[in-house]
Amino acid sequence: MGKSALTLLTCLLLACALASVPGNSETVEYDFPKVNILEGDLFVVTLSPPVENIQVYVKGSEKKDFSLLVLTNSSLAIPVLTGRVSIVQLIPESTMTNLTVTFDSNTTVKMLYAILTNNYTYYRRVSSEYYTFSNGILVILQPQLTIPRGTSKITFILNMVSVKSSGGFLIELPPLATILPFAAAVVILAYLNAYAIVDSYYLSKREELSRSRKLGVALLIVLSALAIYWLFNNFVKY
Repeated sequence: MGKSALTLLTCLLLACALASVPGNSETVEYDFPKVNILEGDLFVVTLSPPVENIQVYVKGSEKKDFSLLVLTNSSLAIPVLTGRVSIVQLIPESTMTNLTVTFDSNTTVKMLYAILTNNYTYYRRVSSEYYTFSNGILVILQPQLTIPRGTSKITFILNMVSVKSSGGFLIELPPLATILPFAAAVVILAYLNAYAIVDSYYLSKREELSRSRKLGVALLIVLSALAIYWLFNNFVKY
């Protein structure tokens, strides 16, 4: 009788221990409550490696159409992603859009989300990581997640911002409005460098140039090159 009671107690303890271990059917949820996206831009979610049973649900605040593309096993040519990936692409049309992605995976999954745009000026304050393609600039947003194996659910709340209402200097300027100031700065710097070099040349005909003079001209050339590089990266590339 005592042996039967001990066996029963052991079974009960084992059952309790097994019941306390999370099952594989549990869904891990991730929420991104507010992601600003310019009107007409493409929202991208990537899952690496490719996942199984991917389902996508889109609900807008207004009854408007949207453009959605789901690629279960594709590729994206950027350094932070290697191999095959699952990709969700969405162009929202509503002011507020709820995008929910659910999937299963037998291994750890790297998730990143990004926005494909032609106006990096707007997004530069939230991300400095981007890749340039023929059809736009892919801006990588943070955070990037490492999701454990199992069933997962990711929800994004997309807040569409009108280009007209984005305000101030966040609106992308016409090409001439950025190229002309850059060109003027280049002309001024080129003139200063040319004047310093020519003046030093004629001065060297009359007397030997001092070491400080040579260093000054060399420093002017280097600083001018750095200034042009900075101006190019911060203005012309948009």
